[in-house]
Amino acid sequence: GDGILAQFNSALDAVQCALEIQELAEDRVEGKLRIGIHLGDVIIEHDDVFGDGVNIASRLQAIADSGGIYVSESVQKAIRSRSDIQMRYLTKVRLKNVDYRVKTYSLQGQGLPVTPATKIKELSGSKSQINTALKSPYLHILLIFLGLLIIASLWWVLYMKKTELRIAVLPIKNMSMVENADFIVVGMHSELIDEISKIGALLITSRTSSSTYRDVEMAIPEIAIELNVKMVVESELTEFGDSVRLMVRLIQAFPEERQVWRKEYNKSTKDILTIYGDVAMEISRIAEIKLTEREIALFSAPREVNPQAYQAYLTGMGHLYELSRLGFDKALQYFNLSVARDPEFAPAYMGIARVWGGRRQFGFVSFSQAMPEHKKAFQKAVSLDSTTVEMHYGFALSNTWLFWQWEMAEKEFQRTIEIDPNHAKARAYYAHYLNIMQRSNEALPQIEMALELEPYSSAVQSLYGMYLNHTRQYDIAIEVLKKTLAEDPNYGMALSTLWTVYHNSKMYDEAVDIAKIVYAEKGDNKMVDILINEYVEGGYHKAMARMAEAYILKKDTTYVTPWQIATLYTRASNKEKALDWLEEAFIEHDPNMPYMSADPIFDEISDDPRFQKILKDMKLPF
Repeated sequence: GDGILAQFNSALDAVQCALEIQELAEDRVEGKLRIGIHLGDVIIEHDDVFGDGVNIASRLQAIADSGGIYVSESVQKAIRSRSDIQMRYLTKVRLKNVDYRVKTYSLQGQGLPVTPATKIKELSGSKSQINTALKSPYLHILLIFLGLLIIASLWWVLYMKKTELRIAVLPIKNMSMVENADFIVVGMHSELIDEISKIGALLITSRTSSSTYRDVEMAIPEIAIELNVKMVVESELTEFGDSVRLMVRLIQAFPEERQVWRKEYNKSTKDILTIYGDVAMEISRIAEIKLTEREIALFSAPREVNPQAYQAYLTGMGHLYELSRLGFDKALQYFNLSVARDPEFAPAYMGIARVWGGRRQFGFVSFSQAMPEHKKAFQKAVSLDSTTVEMHYGFALSNTWLFWQWEMAEKEFQRTIEIDPNHAKARAYYAHYLNIMQRSNEALPQIEMALELEPYSSAVQSLYGMYLNHTRQYDIAIEVLKKTLAEDPNYGMALSTLWTVYHNSKMYDEAVDIAKIVYAEKGDNKMVDILINEYVEGGYHKAMARMAEAYILKKDTTYVTPWQIATLYTRASNKEKALDWLEEAFIEHDPNMPYMSADPIFDEISDDPRFQKILKDMKLPF
């Protein structure tokens, strides 16, 4: 036709040729040229050419800007080391006769056109599907309604939410040679997010969501699209010891990628908290956000730390986020080292309290072992500093799941969210608290905001799945949890919740399949064998009962939570034994006990006087 297909020995040769063609054709009167480039297999047969290399290049040419050059991700990867060639990530494009979306870039500079944001949005969707849908006469009324809704929404966005800006703080790159630096940057990443989150007018992507981009090679606009943010903070740690050197950049992703601010900090480590505060204030200045007097005071107040204590604390936080038995052990070791370096350092004591709370929550230790240590560390942390958001968040969690102090717990959840409206997990767990209090209507906006803040967090998605289970929305819960496990196949909270949802839905085959994975992930092959054999021979309820019995035998040598045995007997429909072990769990102060008032798994025994008495003794609604 009116096009030319050219084959090159390298992607660089193809790109340089394309740039020269567009430069020579810049003043062309008859019409601008469009060029598409892809690096892929080509099949030559009977003087004709076939294959993805041809098809994708041809389709990219068809959608390219007039006078522009579009390239696929394979080309971008091949030439990205060339600083003299500028590229801009556009979106994943659905191309005709290609069964996957192709990550597409446009070449920039040298007089080349800039793809408008409206076209990028069009390319990111499926045009053919839209056109087909628009042919339906039944959509016309709906479109009118949606138009009015969009106008109302735009008015709200423009006039009511002028100062709101979405930002992601990417994991800090470790460029230093310091021992344990990989764990230190994990802790620093969390600290930097906590500081920037104090700006109430900002929406900050959580540490969990942004941490998924550690060691991931992706374009900034691509990350921004996935996280639904407009700007991204990048940083590099090049030195940490008595002094700290941190390079920080603020990058705008849309409408075009550009660096809007950059600063290198080189300070004594004792002043590291002022770096976090300075970054927060710079972001507020660039975003034209007027800080409150309280926020200004928080960021500008002099705050010094003991460098050795702080380094040990950061390393402990890095281990703590592993959420494993070994991770807890290592974290405690470093928190104790931090306290030894500075006995007045409150965050280290809070770290110790979190270790013991985590050990208890995961069933690694009993209540009698964990609570004295947790309470001692927690009270010490509060006596030293009761003002930080993490202190209030810790209060809220402890008062809900450890101490069952309901009124105090709610006040602390509300205080946490007041100080940091971007605290996604506080909102998610507050939603659980409200479910426990049988106030599900109030819980919904909290869990929805948590999802908005952390759309890619396995933890928040799993907590949402639990909320849906509590509110008996089983079909949606299954969909959410399966999607979470597709992204994070071994995530324990999602697995255990999905097992419960399948049980509550009486989908026993599916429940057994998930239970196998749960115990296989724990390395408990004996339980897997019992589950398989008993299910084949006696069915679901018998299998659950045999597993409960196996756990009871384990109690002589290994700590087993009574809650675990109680829920197995509940699944086995053995009401009396389930109640026996729930009473044991109440005596042991098991942290899962508050869910008795919310989880439908207990529907069969919820009317029993013994069950009602436990709820009454816990001061829970019944």
